Amino acid sequence: MEIILDKNAGFCFGVRRAVNKAFDEVDKEKGKRIFTYGPLIHNDQVISKLEEQGIKSVENIDDIGCKDSVIIIRSHGIGREKYKQLDYKGLTYIDCTCPYVVAIHKKVREYYEKGYKILIAGDKFHPEVIGINGWCDYSADILDDEKTVDKLPIYDKICLVAQTTITKKIWDSVVDAVKKKYKNAIIFNTICRATEERQESAKLLSKQVNCMIVIGSRRSSNTNKLYQICKDNCGNAYHIERAEDLPAEMLKGFNTVGITAGASTPDWVIKEVMGKMQEINDNTMENKENMLENQEIAMDDEENLSDDQGSMMEEYEKTMRAVYPGDTVKGTVMMVTDEEIMVNIGYKSDGIIKKEDYTWESEVNLKDVIKPGDELEVIVVSINDGEGNVVLSKKLLDSERNWSNIEAAFNEKTPLEGYVKEIVKGGGIVEIMGIRAFMPASHFDIRYSENLSNYLNTKVNVEVIEFDPEKRKVIVSRKSLLKKEQEIKEKAVWDSIETGQKLTGEVKRLTDFGAFVDIGGVDGLIHISELSWSRVKHPSEVVEPGDKVEVEVLAVDKEKKKISLSLKQTIPEPWSVMGDKYKPGDVVEVKVLRFSNFGAFVEVEPGIDGLVHISQISDKRIAKPSDVLKIGEIVKAKIIDIKAEEKKISLSIRELIGTNEQTDNKIDEGLVEEAAEKPTEEVTEEVSEKPAEEAAEK
Repeated sequence: MEIILDKNAGFCFGVRRAVNKAFDEVDKEKGKRIFTYGPLIHNDQVISKLEEQGIKSVENIDDIGCKDSVIIIRSHGIGREKYKQLDYKGLTYIDCTCPYVVAIHKKVREYYEKGYKILIAGDKFHPEVIGINGWCDYSADILDDEKTVDKLPIYDKICLVAQTTITKKIWDSVVDAVKKKYKNAIIFNTICRATEERQESAKLLSKQVNCMIVIGSRRSSNTNKLYQICKDNCGNAYHIERAEDLPAEMLKGFNTVGITAGASTPDWVIKEVMGKMQEINDNTMENKENMLENQEIAMDDEENLSDDQGSMMEEYEKTMRAVYPGDTVKGTVMMVTDEEIMVNIGYKSDGIIKKEDYTWESEVNLKDVIKPGDELEVIVVSINDGEGNVVLSKKLLDSERNWSNIEAAFNEKTPLEGYVKEIVKGGGIVEIMGIRAFMPASHFDIRYSENLSNYLNTKVNVEVIEFDPEKRKVIVSRKSLLKKEQEIKEKAVWDSIETGQKLTGEVKRLTDFGAFVDIGGVDGLIHISELSWSRVKHPSEVVEPGDKVEVEVLAVDKEKKKISLSLKQTIPEPWSVMGDKYKPGDVVEVKVLRFSNFGAFVEVEPGIDGLVHISQISDKRIAKPSDVLKIGEIVKAKIIDIKAEEKKISLSIRELIGTNEQTDNKIDEGLVEEAAEKPTEEVTEEVSEKPAEEAAEK
């Protein structure tokens, strides 16, 4: 009799992690009472072993009275309100919910909060389904099969998920029924890939053998489904829970017997069944040596097994790869979540690659770059992460192979993209393809940067300026690349710039005599006199560093590398449109700018100043304008006369007040004319003007 063990038989990674964690806690939490929320696994033998270690199962959180207790959440998961209950009671809990199930919880919560009706394909009495339903306030409709769909009412928005252990046959039929009834349904196939693989391989094996043995608890949903699949494809299928249940007499008549086991069936139960079958085989085979040569799989040493059974177990162990930290191994991706990747590396435990150990891109979505079934080559970091999983890293392997890429970039002066990981004394650490390079502080930018912390956790393009593979030394520079880019930009500007061009630039810095503007790699100067049509004492009155401005090129000196720009030339000269906007008799609001001994100069609008003669300030005689007005004051005035071609405008405040004392305040027309004809510079009080003018001329 040839015995064939299904390669996917037994614990899935979620169940294995939960069981291993439970036994680990016995050693860690000495003196504490340990509970599991519901049976940790649907297998009475495992439950018995847990109870022997003092781990008890409870169905109600309120049954845990002592706060000095630890509760283990099984791989099936729990509802949202159960977590709140645990927190409210102040209980310590260890969450062993299967990552596949956690992903379903997130989907259900997300779409429930968006107003979707949640449908769950599965067994409504299964703890996993109950837990999933707890993430939509237990409002989901549970679908046992496609017939259940016909009984549902019409919903506007539907979100369908599956119990991880449901058969593909049932899932496909439910999906077809849902699609027919609900045209806009959102459907997520959340069947565990390990479950699919186990069911598929059991189906193939059951078609190849004379007899099929399915090991697992009769209370296990996935084991019952597994048995049904085998029964449909093999006329002789048996569901057993332990070795004692084997139909010994019936097995003697079969040439080939296949064995599979549910996700909640531990390895040692499978080994006991294998040992029992070996015993049956020994009693029916005349040539034991011939049987051993044809046996495809064997079992581990057990104290109660015979010497021949020991050989079989040694062969079983040979199917498992031995791995050690530092090994490079290949594996197949089993599952991808937002934060980690589960990988089958052919070892007794599955491997985990954390997001930070897979890629240097912190914002990348793992599900966009890798999927179940993909093959990976990785480095083993640790054999046990504390939860029974092997810690793997793709980045470490990539970084070892990237030294040749760094060397090529150094020789060819090719830019590389890096990530500033740390700021250290004298510079920063830049990670490039997994390799740590040093960038001196003076090479972060063209101008020396006092505060390098602004670069932390940012992407930078750099050039390798020093490379020593023997010393594992790499020095990079961002400055060298920026200089090259700047030279290219400058050349493009000098080749194309012409007087009269209108360009857009960014204000870089201010001085007392003007503003320097970057017009695409080259700085030009806007003299203070070219910032505005009105008088400006300092450039900050008009622009600030960082402002985007449109400028006109006034002059270009390519030999001296100087460019003169104008901001005011890009807007109309105010006096050119004065005649269209104002006429004598108009009343306007003006700003008092400065005083002279014969009147006050006011701003009608930026770039247009007018005179209010002292006789037109008040309806009473005054000695000087400051008796009535203040610098910066906003007042109403009436336009008396406009001479746009001479850039002169006369105004009156008095005419808006009244004419009761016109005799005393009679205007001396000669003085008004004389004042109006004088240039503005002659009547302006020279207060703090000369320093600015002298600076502007430098």
